[in-house]
Amino acid sequence: MKNKKIPLVLGVIAILLLVFFIITRNQNPRYSWQEDYEEEKKPYGTYVIYELLKRYYPNQTFHEINTGIIEDLPAPDSLDTDKVSSYVFIGEGLFLDSLELDRVLDFVAAGNNVFMSSKDIPFQLKTSVFEELCSDYWFYNYPVVYDTTALLNFKHPEFAAASPYPYTYISHHKVRDYRWHYVESSYFCEEYYSPVALGNMNDSLVNFYKIGYGQGDFYFHTTPLAFSNIQLLDSSAVAYAAQVFSHLPEGDIYWDETSRLPLGIARSLDRNNRDGAMDRGLSNEGPLSFILSQPPLAWAWYTGLSLAFLFLIFQSRRKQRIIPVAKPNKNTSLEFINTIGLMYFYQGNHRKLSLKKMNLFLSYIRNRYYLETKELNTDFVNRLSAKSDIPKVIIDKILLFYKNINSSAFVSEKTLIEFHTEMEKFYKNCK
Repeated sequence: MKNKKIPLVLGVIAILLLVFFIITRNQNPRYSWQEDYEEEKKPYGTYVIYELLKRYYPNQTFHEINTGIIEDLPAPDSLDTDKVSSYVFIGEGLFLDSLELDRVLDFVAAGNNVFMSSKDIPFQLKTSVFEELCSDYWFYNYPVVYDTTALLNFKHPEFAAASPYPYTYISHHKVRDYRWHYVESSYFCEEYYSPVALGNMNDSLVNFYKIGYGQGDFYFHTTPLAFSNIQLLDSSAVAYAAQVFSHLPEGDIYWDETSRLPLGIARSLDRNNRDGAMDRGLSNEGPLSFILSQPPLAWAWYTGLSLAFLFLIFQSRRKQRIIPVAKPNKNTSLEFINTIGLMYFYQGNHRKLSLKKMNLFLSYIRNRYYLETKELNTDFVNRLSAKSDIPKVIIDKILLFYKNINSSAFVSEKTLIEFHTEMEKFYKNCK
């Protein structure tokens, strides 16, 4: 009986291999619409901008980082101090280990520049570059607007065009809705610390900004789609790209083609790094996500699974192992917040702890009630009271405490306790 099954198994395997060959052969002449920003001639590759940047500074050198940042991005002490160089990255997400992060930070601190157009910033880079008082932004991704088209322009009159540059998302020759990323307005902490907004989307949403670090600057751009091949077929898009890169001083360019990650994997890494598991995200989730994002690898993966399934059907017994009980995920973010709070409390830094609590309070309001927290005025109090069903007097008291703490150099333990008590009234009774 066992020998009779062998020809059947071999026949099924041959059919699957034939189907796989036909499918992959028919797909070869096609091009991928995947948004991977590789240096290839496909709609959402970066072949055009790659070639343009090679010729952007005729008297300077264009370097390719094709082995790794540690190997190809020079240390500051090996660079010409009289020349400013620029590191350029375009992709959905970026992976930097600790050594690569240190190399990039040292590169900028020595007076060079980094241009990063991506939909996500690595968590370690955020915590290294951005001011602490804006720390509530570290724990959130870029917000998005859904539309088929976005209008990009520049803030400074020297670069701003008379009419904005339109970008439309196209997939498989059809116009489709797209997730356009921008920078949350609360990120620009005007009173204490503010990056420089360089460009905007749809007139009001910042999508291009600069932040200083050491002697150099980081340039962050949230719309990598603007530098894709299909967009640069339009002369206005080429003009926009030229204006963006004109912000970088003339010098050598280091183009990074090795550090790209799909957005889902980059976001997963950010969550795990934020919770203290620095490497768990890439090792557990990265390889399978990458395989499924590449059509040839995905077909190979599914074919392998099909063959394994057939093997189990014809060769194994009908025996199922006991399904283990899945333990619920532990919310380590709360433990992190409590740990930081206790650290500031034991240090006696009641003012800093109060400001942290206010940042979390404002973040809670934005996420729960979808209210803008940039202006804490009477209109804000009325809208928050109506949505939360909390009396205005409690909200006014919280804002009064915050105003006094914000303007004071020292905050007593008593003030901190009273401030905490008023916030607890809000949290416990809000609807």
